Amino acid sequence: MTETTELKIIIAQAAVKSRIESGPAWSLAEISTFSGVPVSEIFRLFPTKRSMLDFWYTSLILKYRAMCEELPEYDELTLSEKLSNFMLSIVDMLGEEHEFSTQSFDPIVFKNQSWHPFKKETAALLKEIIEGHEGVSQCARVFLWDEIFDFLAVEFLHVLKFTLRDKSPGKEKTVALVDKLSNFISEILCNRIIDSGLDLFRLFWQEGIIKVDAYIPFVGRIKSGSNTSKK
Repeated sequence: MTETTELKIIIAQAAVKSRIESGPAWSLAEISTFSGVPVSEIFRLFPTKRSMLDFWYTSLILKYRAMCEELPEYDELTLSEKLSNFMLSIVDMLGEEHEFSTQSFDPIVFKNQSWHPFKKETAALLKEIIEGHEGVSQCARVFLWDEIFDFLAVEFLHVLKFTLRDKSPGKEKTVALVDKLSNFISEILCNRIIDSGLDLFRLFWQEGIIKVDAYIPFVGRIKSGSNTSKK
């Protein structure tokens, strides 16, 4: 994480504090006092006060990335564990600023999910987690389009909206939801039954165990036991 990013995180955190303590009267002067950063420097990094709040949400993903870099055992986790770790970590970060998150998540992030940086950063991180996991099946990798990660990011926004309403002890309902969602995604992406089936079919085909001898227009003759087709 660069020094500029760290400074922006400090300012964004100060902006959240100012917004909660002063409400509509929150000001740049107060943000400067809380952060220890001159107003001129704040203006250089953020064009508006609203952009500080937008960045606060995005900073949750940045802080999670930094946290993972300090976990040497992270690569040893299963895909389900990685996804659960990510989602519950963000839930915990929101909980640290529960009052602000409850008031602002819907109007700032959820209703602007088509463009908001937090959703885009979430999709990018999910792509890194899933594509970088060795246990994902080859068949599943064929379908890992960017649209899939955008869809998963939107579903995660729904999880966060749920957790902000969750009043169960220790957020038991949120933990159960995250656990089931992580396991479901992992089961789909890491299931190697189709991979094994294709390998078996390929062997049967190459060895001629499956008897096929047919002519397909524009393709040619398809014959088991042969790696080539003849027109």
